[in-house]
Amino acid sequence: MSADSAASTDFTQPQRLRGSAGQHRGVLLIHGFTGSPYELHLLAQRIHSAGYHCALPRLAGHHDSLSALAKTRWPDWLASAEDALHALHREIAAQSAQPPRIAIVGLSMGGLLTLDLARRYPVLGASDEAAVAAQRPQIVAISTLATPLFLHPRSERAIRRIARTPGLRALAVPKLFGGDIRETQTPRLPLKPKAMPFVCLDSLLDLMALVRGRLSDVRQPALLMHGLHDHTVPYASLAELSRGLGTAASQLRVVALPRSYHLLPLDVEREIVFAEVLAHLDRSL
Repeated sequence: MSADSAASTDFTQPQRLRGSAGQHRGVLLIHGFTGSPYELHLLAQRIHSAGYHCALPRLAGHHDSLSALAKTRWPDWLASAEDALHALHREIAAQSAQPPRIAIVGLSMGGLLTLDLARRYPVLGASDEAAVAAQRPQIVAISTLATPLFLHPRSERAIRRIARTPGLRALAVPKLFGGDIRETQTPRLPLKPKAMPFVCLDSLLDLMALVRGRLSDVRQPALLMHGLHDHTVPYASLAELSRGLGTAASQLRVVALPRSYHLLPLDVEREIVFAEVLAHLDRSL
């Protein structure tokens, strides 16, 4: 992407970066709760420059009005990611003689969606029907960045209580301090809306519980990364995720970033994130 085209692009909108003709490898990048594709656009550009197809969907209700977000729940967010997965698979299959090989990178809540998609779209065995393999996406590898399997207990209790109390469930938590990022030299993070509906936070907790209970079904090669100073997602989530995955130890890489906050692909150690993700893709895809 040229400097002029980059300057004119609204990175909060869905993005599709096409690889070279005949390229059969693609990467789906899924943003976080109340975020947008902007969170992952720098990482996507780096992956694309290495030759991969990249797709960055915008999840249902996100980067829109508060009322639009409040109408959605985790199945809506998952459907957005799943639709993008199928679209990427179709586009690669239409222009490559080789079967598509797809990896997913998920940030924060996007990591939860990544894990659930990985469980439901595993790599098929050699005995499976070739026609099924050609038409159905297979997720070959995953990377999760600052992904929450739980929140702080007091936060979870407060969310559950308020979301179930008539007269309070319509409230939202304002994002008074913007994005959780240490980097100060990049443009201000575009946030829309600047609040989190309690009903959506409640649904996010449901998604965490669902993914926690099925982690052992995820067996793809995995890269797990988390910032040591994350103020949004407990750092302890990284250890639980690494223990719970069904991925073989030889195919699991866990990376702690000692200086970063939550938004790893935009933060002070983003070059480490880029290098780790690209190395993981080269090994696995």
